[in-house]
Amino acid sequence: MTNQKPKKTKPEKTSDDDLEIKGNVSDGIIVHGDGNVINVIEAQDPSDPPKKKPAHRKPRAAKISPTIIVALIGVIGTIVVALINVFGKELLVAPSPTPLPTTAIPFTETNTPTLVPTDTVTPTTPTSTPIPATDTSVPTFTPIPPVAIGKDWLAGCISTLWKAYPSNISTTERGDGCWREPVHVFSAENGDLDFLAERGKGTSEVYGLFAPLPEKGTVTFTVRLRDLDNVDLWMGVFAEPDVTSQGLLMTILNGDVKRRAIVQKDPANYQTLQGTQAINQGNGYSISFRFSNLAVTSVVNPSVFVTNSVSIPSAQKWLFLGYKGLNGSYRIEGTFLNFELK
Repeated sequence: MTNQKPKKTKPEKTSDDDLEIKGNVSDGIIVHGDGNVINVIEAQDPSDPPKKKPAHRKPRAAKISPTIIVALIGVIGTIVVALINVFGKELLVAPSPTPLPTTAIPFTETNTPTLVPTDTVTPTTPTSTPIPATDTSVPTFTPIPPVAIGKDWLAGCISTLWKAYPSNISTTERGDGCWREPVHVFSAENGDLDFLAERGKGTSEVYGLFAPLPEKGTVTFTVRLRDLDNVDLWMGVFAEPDVTSQGLLMTILNGDVKRRAIVQKDPANYQTLQGTQAINQGNGYSISFRFSNLAVTSVVNPSVFVTNSVSIPSAQKWLFLGYKGLNGSYRIEGTFLNFELK
């Protein structure tokens, strides 16, 4: 039998004391005191004790027995052991990778590797105070060319082209192509070359100046003597700047300067070869030397006397002007002038 449920109306809130059970409990209907049905329950066996309506409370968490937990752990452990026995090797040993075919790629180096230094030198900072730089530049020196022979006396100097004889005579340049004077006993002034020398007792000695000559030409000069005491005046052309070398030597022997003979001497043994008669000095004795690349001759002007040609096969020849002091004391004084080289 199906009970038709009356239309429900919203029940008012009532307490449990307002509830009244009507009808047979087996019918499963509970009716409110005002006649409304509020619940339908299943019929109970009359022999069962009446059920009490549970009070409203929070549900309790289900409790799991420790025995069940231990049993579950055992079952899980058995399953894991079985899996390891069956699949252990496959799980623990990683499969070997399948080798891929390799293709050789030629290496082409496009950039030159840069060497990186392995040692790094750390510069040290000087602890001392730096000294200001000073000007240490050396001034450049431009040598002055020597004054030409024949123009030096006119300029009032002795050109550095002249070489003092003997070579141990000290000479100093004055910075204009001339020697600082005097050069031994020689000094240039007013176009002349003056000389003055005297000595006490001693042995014979030779002093003078050598000048280089061109390959060929003529050199002419005048000599004026003021004193020629125990000393001979020497004039000549030599193969080298040395009076012992091959050459032509002309001399004015010691004595009275107003009237003297001009004599050719052998420079090797100082023997007389030839000469003039005594000549009046007048304004001076004029001598010329004519030379080529093979030989040289001397002329006592104006063509008073001409020497024989002397062979000097040397392209470079040297003119000598000087004197020979004889044994004992001597004194010489004079001037060379009117010098011309052409």
